[in-house]
Amino acid sequence: MIQTDARTHLGLRRAWHITIFLTVAALMAGPAIWNGYPLIYYDTEDYIEMAFTFQPIIWRIMTYGMLCTVARLFNSPWAMVVLQALLTAYALHEAVYGFVGRWRKLVFLVVGVALALFTGLPWVASQVLADVFAGTMVLGVAALTFGEGLSKWRRRALGVVTAVGVAVHMSHVAVAAGLWLVVLAIWILSKGLRRMPRPRVTVVSAALLGGIALVPATHYAATGEAYFSRSGQVLQLALFVQTGVAKKYLDEVCPTGAKLRMCDYKDELPYTADEFLWGPSPFDDLGGWVALHDEAGEIVKGAIRSFPLDVALNAMDSTVEQLDLIGTGEDLVPMTWHFVKTQLKYFPKEFRQFRFAKQQRRPGLVFDLINAYQIPIAQAAELVTVAVLLFAWRRRDRSSTGLAIIVLAGLLGNAIVCGALSNPHDRYQNRVVWLALFTSVIGAVRLDQRFAGVRRAGIKAENEVLVAEEAAKKSPLARQLAADPVGQPVGKD
Repeated sequence: MIQTDARTHLGLRRAWHITIFLTVAALMAGPAIWNGYPLIYYDTEDYIEMAFTFQPIIWRIMTYGMLCTVARLFNSPWAMVVLQALLTAYALHEAVYGFVGRWRKLVFLVVGVALALFTGLPWVASQVLADVFAGTMVLGVAALTFGEGLSKWRRRALGVVTAVGVAVHMSHVAVAAGLWLVVLAIWILSKGLRRMPRPRVTVVSAALLGGIALVPATHYAATGEAYFSRSGQVLQLALFVQTGVAKKYLDEVCPTGAKLRMCDYKDELPYTADEFLWGPSPFDDLGGWVALHDEAGEIVKGAIRSFPLDVALNAMDSTVEQLDLIGTGEDLVPMTWHFVKTQLKYFPKEFRQFRFAKQQRRPGLVFDLINAYQIPIAQAAELVTVAVLLFAWRRRDRSSTGLAIIVLAGLLGNAIVCGALSNPHDRYQNRVVWLALFTSVIGAVRLDQRFAGVRRAGIKAENEVLVAEEAAKKSPLARQLAADPVGQPVGKD
């Protein structure tokens, strides 16, 4: 009978645990459910195309395209939303269990609800796009290095998910490389600074380096050539066009007889990188991504050598600008003109769902109200994350210190990679800024639990004193002392 009751209790606890997990996953997929179809971005078309053709597209890496074979397997983009929602919930679950000692299920549910209401994370997870893995990768690094409550097998499982998050986009690869250096720096400093947390480096190093290596490995398997990206130099040139450095360099070298085809177009360059790459510009006249690759590299290297200060200052300005661009919903516009051919070609049975989704209705989705409260909350959470770092450092809470360091390094690294090395957009920082709210909540929970531990320890010590006093009152010597107020032993002069 007792064994039956124990099994029933254990079954109920597991059912409650699974229910909470699926609830958080459903919250992460909430915008897609509300929309009536997965959210489609401009890049979605290329990734779906690669999932069916296994042919590279020069301005994309293939890893997320290969992950999109899940949509091909289930014959629906919904499979990607389900997968991303489950992996996001899993990363949050493991991070909570790594950093929180008590009331883990409740904290996990509170974190999921808070992120769903006050951040753009669900909108990112609901898109058929690699962006959601930018944040879960950083969170995985934090949990693997400083999470205390994860067993060995759970660390390894989280390491695999983290590696996938690294591999699906080149910007994730660059941020992951920076985070690995940060982890190594903390490990070295922890040997000399007693307050510095000592990170676990084995599994996280395998996850980060394995995820980075997965990119050329995927390309080698698909094309027979191992490479990271074939578009980096052209993307950097586009950024230099936007900042004006390219024009400044061309104005200097073209009159001296430089053999650059862009010299003929230096006075026709557009104002933004997006216009240069995707709008009407000299880019197509110069042959596009393939024909301009080598010349782009030459111009970029020459501009850096000739105007290093300009490049550095522009990079700093772009990083600061990127840190401030955190709005939800950028470019989630109606896709009836863009994705229709891909939809009809690969998922014709779901065309009606796609066509009548809220995203496709004119004038499209409006995020003004969401951003009106989410942006201030995100900005406040970033300040609180800094406060968590300072307070945890003073209190010698090494796990909270480590979490805050990794999250702040991830936010800054993402801004550098996407702002200074690419082109600032709200979409890029919005995909990771939710980490600040996560850190704020976990920092508050850990602080409360530490104070609760101190209170429990004080109550326990006080109870022990009371018990000792009661025991002393019952001893023979105590009775004798009570009978003689002067304190002299009975029977003595």
